[in-house]
Amino acid sequence: MIKFATRTINQFMQQQKDLFAHYKQPSIKEDSYVTGLKLANSLKGSELVPFIPINGRQVNFYYCGPTVYSNSHLGHARTYLGIDVIRRTLRDYFNYDLLSVMNITDIDDKIINGAKQAKQDFLEFTKVWEKDFFSAMEALNIELPDVITRVSDYVPEIVTFIEKIIANGYAYESNGSVYFDVHKYLADGHTYPKMRPEMNADLLQEGEGESQANKQSEKRSPNDFALWKASKPEEPKWPSPWGEGRPGWHIECSVMASAILGNPIDLHAGGIDLIFPHHDNSLAQAEACFNCDQWINYFIHLGHLNIADRKMSKSLKNFLTIEEVLKRYTPRQIRLNFAIHQYDAVMNYSEEQVEQAISKDKAYQEFFQNTKIYLRESEVTGPQKWTQNDFQISNLLRNTKQIVHAALLKNFDFPTVVDAIDKLINQVNVQIAGKTVKAPLVQSVVQYVDFILGLLGLNYLIQNNNQTEIKSIMAEVCSIRDQVKLAARKGEFEAISNIVTLKQFQYEKNLSNGIVDYINQFQQQVLAASQEKNKQQLFSLCDKLRDEQLFELGIKIEDKDKDQPSIWKQYDPKELKLEKEQQQKLIQQKELIKKKEEEKKKQEELEKLEKAKIHPKDMFLSQVDKYSEFDEKGIPVKDKEGNELSKKQKKVVQELWEKQNKIHNQYLETLKKQQQQ
Repeated sequence: MIKFATRTINQFMQQQKDLFAHYKQPSIKEDSYVTGLKLANSLKGSELVPFIPINGRQVNFYYCGPTVYSNSHLGHARTYLGIDVIRRTLRDYFNYDLLSVMNITDIDDKIINGAKQAKQDFLEFTKVWEKDFFSAMEALNIELPDVITRVSDYVPEIVTFIEKIIANGYAYESNGSVYFDVHKYLADGHTYPKMRPEMNADLLQEGEGESQANKQSEKRSPNDFALWKASKPEEPKWPSPWGEGRPGWHIECSVMASAILGNPIDLHAGGIDLIFPHHDNSLAQAEACFNCDQWINYFIHLGHLNIADRKMSKSLKNFLTIEEVLKRYTPRQIRLNFAIHQYDAVMNYSEEQVEQAISKDKAYQEFFQNTKIYLRESEVTGPQKWTQNDFQISNLLRNTKQIVHAALLKNFDFPTVVDAIDKLINQVNVQIAGKTVKAPLVQSVVQYVDFILGLLGLNYLIQNNNQTEIKSIMAEVCSIRDQVKLAARKGEFEAISNIVTLKQFQYEKNLSNGIVDYINQFQQQVLAASQEKNKQQLFSLCDKLRDEQLFELGIKIEDKDKDQPSIWKQYDPKELKLEKEQQQKLIQQKELIKKKEEEKKKQEELEKLEKAKIHPKDMFLSQVDKYSEFDEKGIPVKDKEGNELSKKQKKVVQELWEKQNKIHNQYLETLKKQQQQ
């Protein structure tokens, strides 16, 4: 039986009455930067606690990066999109001076096995998948951390770190490997595991009753975990005082986070699946090395991701890579789908939810496009005295800011933020449609909405150095196209010739993204069609310019009522193309559903017809397993045992017979009419 040096198990369990009593809330000092932000701290059982950085506005932030051995998938997207939003919010909204560090695990059992199968050196193997990861992150507009650390670059530091843990009495060497001594660590008054303290009883019970087999193993206790693994044939290895080997998994984060950020660290993040054993072990190692009680002040965790209510798994065939998903949806749509879920809650990914994100993305695009048009067409030299509508929007904007601020203070509650922004947008849309709000106020709303959505990594305002040039061109293009359509409807072909020859576009081609080429081509073709007095061709050319040529350049023309001028909007060409593909897919799905419904209806009609063909006298005769005798109409009178049917049974078969008689007579009548025709 293992005995502890300073306390018994019962004493330990008594002290663990409050499972999170170990946590020490950072105190507010004279130079503290206090925003009111509260985080769901896993070190406090996910309780919301005030966020107080160690050094003023400075925040040292470490988060676990990927193990690079395969394609980046939606689980990665869930974690790193969430962390990206948190980083942007801490930096851009709360104005913290953020230093962020992310590791790359490039030494791991899965990596070693993958490299063997690929017949590659493990570092060459990991470079391929590391590149895949960062490409996926870039595609999703996820910002790089300030510092990237790779395990393979920090092996000497890991060895030194382990040596210090051994010197402090919390690790031991066994057959070339080094293990963390969990029971010695607990016996000396430390807490383990800090974030899953309910597991302590099991750990202690196992420690007291080790089997003979455990005593003969390398580890003193089955609960001890590897800091250093002795090398095996054909595995990567590095020199150490204990022989050649490689680092254990948990030690890497303890070492690399401390190497850059020191001790203690303000904030640590990762997926919720890493809480135990990885994060709890990382805490124990660092606190054993530094002989401290609290290496991390705040630990936050991103929630699980399920696919259609099931855990994502290759075996379940619901494993989705980021590359695959990006072929179907834009980065903004993917980000929005994750943004409308609380970062630390379980998220269920489904096609229905993605469709909601697509719809929301479309609404945001239209808001920014419509407000851009509104501001483009508004004159600030006109009347600017506020009306009731202006006061209403101004008050709503201020109220929205208060709601958003309160939500962000409460553990980055972005679902509430998005809901508040949606309500603001909806009201502004109503006012600009009626042209009942002043342009400067609309501009203020646009700037605020753009800023808040920017925290989510959503960029809708296209920054284009040639915006003035394109604005000038497109204003004239819409005007000419409208005039051509109007003249074509009236049959005024000579007027069309004058319209298209009056204006020649001579803008620099590199400033107009190919627009000039299409416009000049449009003018020449319209001139030829007008000379031939081909009205249909003129309409086709106007449609082609709108639906194909300018569309591929990211410009969408929207035709209004006949007496209203058309408007134009500019988008990212790739996103516009994908939007069109999504719309076509939706149309195809609706057509498929319609086709299936028609086939089902046709089948039901055929079945109904076949049933109607049956003479009521014959309908029961084949049911010998139920009836043994029938009357002259074919209605059953006795069951299969020869017993006369009850009054209730007779009523049922009589009603069935009458119903069949009715539809059969209708069938005969229809057949008779068809023969007469």
